[in-house]
Amino acid sequence: MIENTQFDFRLLEQSLLDMGAWRVLPADLSDVPEDIRLGMPRGISISVTVDLNIINDLAVGVSPAYVDEYDRLNRLLDQLADRASEVIISHGYRAIPLSRNHVKVEYMSHSTILPHKTVATREGLGWIGKNALLVTADRGSAIRLTSVLTDAPFSCAEPINESDCGTCDSCVSNCQGQAPLGSNWSVNMSRESFFDVLACRKTCVERTWKTKPGLSICGLCITVCPWTQKAIREAGLTPRFPVPEFASRGDIDEIIALQRLCFMREAERIQNFSIAPMTQTSEALRADFENPRPPLTLLKLVEDRRIIGSVRGFERDGTLYIGRLIVHPDYQKRGYGERLMTAIEKCHAGARYELFTGEKSVDNRRFYLNLGYREFDVRESKDGAKLICFEK
Repeated sequence: MIENTQFDFRLLEQSLLDMGAWRVLPADLSDVPEDIRLGMPRGISISVTVDLNIINDLAVGVSPAYVDEYDRLNRLLDQLADRASEVIISHGYRAIPLSRNHVKVEYMSHSTILPHKTVATREGLGWIGKNALLVTADRGSAIRLTSVLTDAPFSCAEPINESDCGTCDSCVSNCQGQAPLGSNWSVNMSRESFFDVLACRKTCVERTWKTKPGLSICGLCITVCPWTQKAIREAGLTPRFPVPEFASRGDIDEIIALQRLCFMREAERIQNFSIAPMTQTSEALRADFENPRPPLTLLKLVEDRRIIGSVRGFERDGTLYIGRLIVHPDYQKRGYGERLMTAIEKCHAGARYELFTGEKSVDNRRFYLNLGYREFDVRESKDGAKLICFEK
């Protein structure tokens, strides 16, 4: 039997950091039921970071790169947990690594007996978000975790017992499966009281299906979290969420409703509520959408599970005629208009681009000039309004 020897936690920490860990922190588990912590009074939370470029791309969908990163980090976490246990045991203390070789996820609960995120809250790394993931101030949820249970005498930090999500509901409003129920976590709450795990799993399988059928990972709630968005920006990246998508036939009614809302200000400014964007019907747009000659490119921008922006265009004789760029008033001044314009231009790369806006639409004219367009003509609409034509 190995006798207990003096243990310097900093040496263990540095050893794991050298292997690729991000944080290695001791946790007091005395408030966790003894049978759940397997009789061990303390734990060690070990975390690694997920590549923020890959996290940012989750706005588009689950990519093979994310699946590979997920697998790579899981292997690394197992190695870190096993190494930590070896070091602790070599000093005469007990240690149980909660790696995949020792702990299995229970299918019915989709959980383990002691989740790694629980250990992480006990040592103050972060809190449980409305998305049921650990959220940290430095990385949002863009980390992966493992744990080690031990009786080694480490000094531990103060635990976090309450959520710091506050009134934020980014994951709640953007989850396609509506898995987050909206309540803030606290230490004594069951997961079921603030999160629907079955709705989450269904959505995860759907989002991963084309990449790896049957795998249950998604990550959209990680990407949209403001704490993750902050980390993405601090890394010098531009957040990709929300991403322009191709609209479908079923989106047309919603796009027409948004179009009327967005053009109401223009109609009021010129005191003409019969302008084409205000009178166009869903049937008319649907007919344009379904007509293959010329084919209509119709894009949408989705946030909070609703369409908050759109743009459309058709190409003829080498020119893309762009129209009806709209962004919901509540979502303006976020760069979404430019994002839509960039997307539709990429759809027709190499073409000449042409569009128009009202003479009195000063903000619109400035916007297009800032995107590199130039004014080249003035025309008159059927209702007598002057239109400024732009090209690029």
